[in-house]
Amino acid sequence: MGEWNAAALLPQIVSVARGAAELLLHPAHVDTHRKEGHANFVTNVDLAVQRRLEAALSALLPESVFIGEEKENRTLDERPTWIVDPIDGTTNFMRGRDYSAISIALLRDALPVAACVYQPFRDEAFTASRGGGAFLNGQPMHVSDVPLQDALVGFGTSPYNASLAQASMDTALRFLQSAADIRRTGSAALDLAEVACGRQDVFFEWVLSPWDFAAGALLVEEAGGVF
Repeated sequence: MGEWNAAALLPQIVSVARGAAELLLHPAHVDTHRKEGHANFVTNVDLAVQRRLEAALSALLPESVFIGEEKENRTLDERPTWIVDPIDGTTNFMRGRDYSAISIALLRDALPVAACVYQPFRDEAFTASRGGGAFLNGQPMHVSDVPLQDALVGFGTSPYNASLAQASMDTALRFLQSAADIRRTGSAALDLAEVACGRQDVFFEWVLSPWDFAAGALLVEEAGGVF
């Protein structure tokens, strides 16, 4: 494989995300199916967006590997690898809440080196490259500098794992008692992006899959935060 530069690929990655998002913004119809686990859904739009992303991203790096939420995946290795969530916040999408995102991370040697979390309903592209900083629609972004007592804390409930319900609520209560307030949005990728741009100060969830956090983690780190 020839040499490639993660930062140089970011504009093309954003373009791919925006193109695929048209399927999410203007679906002809939405068919919903249950997956394994409580309240775990997939729609025909998730599948269509993922197919579009796999074709376009694989064309950017022809020898790369594609790992997506809605497919059987091979074990991560040192090859250039895309880790993608076609719709992070599927339940929000199904219910018309307009708070979902396309999450794309590019890994080199199993380490994220480029990231894009695209919120199509607000046309917000959160991007980062390793060592190159983090940006919101091309403008530099940075995590907040807020003491915990004034912090806004986002969290996820790991809804597909019922055994974590009590731990999730106990942790949320502790944050509610020590911070300013808590929020539950239904999209871990966007929660991490909003930590990166300073709209909220903390995010936690007990269990996430790689496609939920691979891009968001790099956004937070490159914005000066800790993942």
